[in-house]
Amino acid sequence: MPQHNPHPVPEEPGFIVPAEVRGWQKGYDAGISSPPDLPETPSVRHPGFMLAWAEGAVAGNADGRTEGWRWAYFDEGPFPQPGDAGAYEPRESGEPEGDFARSWPCVGEGPLRVMLAQFAPGEEAEEGLVGQTLARACADKAVARLYLPVLTSRSTPAAEPTGDPLTDAGYWHGSVCESMAEADPQARPELQTRAPHFGAVVRYTPAAEHHFFDLLPLGGQLAGAG
Repeated sequence: MPQHNPHPVPEEPGFIVPAEVRGWQKGYDAGISSPPDLPETPSVRHPGFMLAWAEGAVAGNADGRTEGWRWAYFDEGPFPQPGDAGAYEPRESGEPEGDFARSWPCVGEGPLRVMLAQFAPGEEAEEGLVGQTLARACADKAVARLYLPVLTSRSTPAAEPTGDPLTDAGYWHGSVCESMAEADPQARPELQTRAPHFGAVVRYTPAAEHHFFDLLPLGGQLAGAG
């Protein structure tokens, strides 16, 4: 089972969330997506954040070794290159739609923040706490899974920030859905553009505070992945 954030989030309204909560979660995300070694701890002014980040990275690295590594596909940084997928293991998706038979375990706040904005408008989540907020919203609405159609190929990012992390990074996405059947039509790139693109669906299953999701590419084909 994945390890969980040991730093509690205050339940009382108005209380400031300690920096250690965000630090541990961001370190965990980096640790589980950086095989095989521990990532370097960032230098920030808050010593508690740095210490918690390092602790989270150790936990994420340990879970990566035992539970399987997760690909930070949509995170900031270089576009995924051919061969990158070799560090991560695809799985059977379990979806009845045959065009989405493979899935890559992934991690990252970006797709989850898009889902949160569409699924629970008005809900706010600090950086590092999106997974916890989205999981709570799903529990409140008794929804077991969410699906977001995306294109895994990237176009030119928006000239001005929009506040949408996928759009700002150059990734097209559709509307959040509560079933694969709803998401399927939007994930077919010929319906979105004439240019060659790669359709996929981001599938989110609540996992407590973690930013876990599965990336299900149309026909098993990911842009830039070998």
